[in-house]
Amino acid sequence: MSPTSERPSVAIRIAALDALPEGEERQPAILAALEEAAPAVRERAIRLAARYVEPAVLGELVADDTNAARRNGAIAALERQGPYALPQLQSMLGLENLDVAMFALQVLARIGDPAPTAAILPLLRHPNLNVAQSAIEALGQLRSREAVPALLGLLRGELWLQLAAIDALGAIGDPRAVGPLVELVPDSVVAEPALESLQRLAAPESLEPLLACLVIVRERSLLDALLLAVGVVIDLHPDPAPAAARLRDELALGHGDALLPYLEQVLNGTAASGDLLRAAAALTVVAGLEALLPLVLHRIADPEGAPWAEALFRRHPDALRGSLDRLLGDADARIRRGALLAAGFGPDDLPTLVNLLGDPEAPVRAAACRALGSTGAEAVAPLLAERLRSGEPIERAAAVQGLALLPPAALGELEPCLAPGAAEEVTIRALEVLGLRPHAAFEARILELAGSRSTALRRAALRAVAQIGGSRADVTLVRALADRSRPVQLEALELLVRRGGERTAVTLSALLSAGDSLRYHVIRALGHLRAEGAAGKLRALYPECGPHERLEIVSALIRIAPRDLAEFLRARLEEPEAELRRIATGGLAELADPAQLPLLLTLAEDADWNVRNEAARGLGLLGLPACRPPLLTLVRDVEPVVARTARKALDALPSVAIPA
Repeated sequence: MSPTSERPSVAIRIAALDALPEGEERQPAILAALEEAAPAVRERAIRLAARYVEPAVLGELVADDTNAARRNGAIAALERQGPYALPQLQSMLGLENLDVAMFALQVLARIGDPAPTAAILPLLRHPNLNVAQSAIEALGQLRSREAVPALLGLLRGELWLQLAAIDALGAIGDPRAVGPLVELVPDSVVAEPALESLQRLAAPESLEPLLACLVIVRERSLLDALLLAVGVVIDLHPDPAPAAARLRDELALGHGDALLPYLEQVLNGTAASGDLLRAAAALTVVAGLEALLPLVLHRIADPEGAPWAEALFRRHPDALRGSLDRLLGDADARIRRGALLAAGFGPDDLPTLVNLLGDPEAPVRAAACRALGSTGAEAVAPLLAERLRSGEPIERAAAVQGLALLPPAALGELEPCLAPGAAEEVTIRALEVLGLRPHAAFEARILELAGSRSTALRRAALRAVAQIGGSRADVTLVRALADRSRPVQLEALELLVRRGGERTAVTLSALLSAGDSLRYHVIRALGHLRAEGAAGKLRALYPECGPHERLEIVSALIRIAPRDLAEFLRARLEEPEAELRRIATGGLAELADPAQLPLLLTLAEDADWNVRNEAARGLGLLGLPACRPPLLTLVRDVEPVVARTARKALDALPSVAIPA
C-alpha cells in the first residue's frame, strides 16, 4: 500500500479540524492545515483561522515570504475576518516590507469598509509605483469620495497611475470627475478607459460633450465606447431631448457623415451586444433620427417584442409624431405593427386605426386592436368584441387587452360572448376582460358561470367574481374552496387573500377546524392576510398539527405578530425540529425588541449556522452599540453566509473610528 493511500481521507481530515478542542494545540493545527494540498481541507482551515486566529498572528504570516502557502492562507483568513481585521491591516500599510503593504491594500479593498481611507490616501504618492497603484485601486473599490481630489490630480501623471485613477473615479461615481474625464476624449491614449468611467458615472452634464464627440470620432472601438456611455446617460437624464436635437441639427448640416451608417449597422446587426443595441435605439428615438426609426420599430414588432424600445417611445412621444402616418402606411408589416405598438393614440386617430383592422397581416390587426383600446373611445367596443369572437388567436388576445382599457359602460358589447351557447373559448376571453374591468350588468351571469361544469370556465369566472363587491361574491369564492378541482380551490383561496377584509379572515378562520389537505393553504392565507383575530385559533391548533402545518402556523403568526409572539417563539426554540428553531429565530429577529437581546446573544453561539445567521440579522435590526462585539465575532464565522449577514448588519450600525 502506498503512503498516499494510508493518509486519512479529506472528509476525515476536515472532521479532525472541526473537532479540535479549545486550547494551545488548536492554533498550530489550524495554521499547519493552511499548507494542506487538498483544496477542501485548506479552505476549511482558512475558515477556522478566520474564526480562531487573531489578526496579528495572521499578519506575521503575511510577512513570511518563505512559506507562500501559509501566507496565501493568512491573506484569505484576514479577508474573511472583515471589519475585525481592519486595525491590523491598517498597521500593515506602514511597514517597510512593500509586498505586505500591497497585500494589506488588496485585502482592505476586498473587505470594502471605507474606514481606512485616511490611512490609504498618503500612499497615492508613494515612490513605489506598485504601492501607489494598489492604493488607487483600493480607494476605487472602497468608493471613497474623500479621495476624488487626489485622484483627479493623477489624471495627467504616469500612465499606469492615470489608468488606475480613471477606473477608480468611475467606480466612486462622484460627478466632480466628469469634466476632467471628458477632456481625455477623444484625443488621448486613455480615451476609451475614460469613456468606460463616464458610462459608470452616467452624469447628465456629460451628455452634450459626449454627443459632440460622436460627430467627429470614426474609430469603431471608440465609437462603441462612446455610444454605450451616451445610452446610459440618456437613460438617466431628466431631459436629454435638447442636447439630442442639437446633434440632429449637426447631422442635417452634413457633419458626422459616418455616424448614421454606424448606428444603422448597430441597429441591424445581430452580433451587437444588447447594451450597444439599446444605446443606438435610445439615441435614434431621442434625437428623432427618422431614417433609422424603422429599424427600432422592427425590434418592437418582433414576436418576442422589445418592451425597452416601447418604453423609449412612451418616454419620448414626439419621436414618431412627424412620421407616424408614413410609418403606419409602410409596405413592411413589421414597421406598421411596431408603429402601432409604440405610438400614443387618441380619438382623432380612430379612422386610421379602424382602417388598419383590415390589414392583411394578423399581427398588425392585433396591434391595431390594442391601439384602439388605448384611445378609451366607447365607439370601438363593438369592433373589439367582434375580434374577440371571430379573430385569429393573436387578435383575440389583443382584443382582451383593448377592451380592458375601455370605460365599463362600453363593455355591454360582451353580452353575446357570455350568453349560453357561446363558444367556451370566447366566454373565457370575455371573463378575462371582466377580471380586469368589472361591469355590474354581468354580475349575475358571472356568478352563474362560477358553477359551470368546465374547470377552465370556473377559474376564469372566479377571477371576474373577485372584482365584484358584496356578500354574494364572497359566498361564491368561499364555496369554491370546496370545489372538486384542486386548482380551482387554490385559485379561490388566492383570490380571497387578495380580496382581503375582516369577513374573509373570519371565514378562513372557520375552516381551520377542517382536517383536510386544504387547511395547510388556509393557514398560509391567514398569515398573508395578517388576520389578528385568527392568532388564538392558530396557537390552539398548533399541538394537533403535523410538521408541515406547524411550520406554516409559526410563519403565519410571525406575519400576524400578536402581542405574545415572543413567548410563543421562545417555546419553539425548545423543540427538536431544526427547521422550527430556525423559523422561530427568524421571527425573534423580526421583532427587533431590545428585550430579546440576551436571547439573541445566546443564539449567536448556537451550533446550527442557520440559527446564528438569523441571530446576526436580528442583532443588526436592533442596531444597539451592544450588538457590535457579537457581530464582530459572527463576521468571522466559519459559515460564509453567517459572515455576510453579520457584515451587512455591522454596516448598518453607527461607524466607529479605527485606532491608529
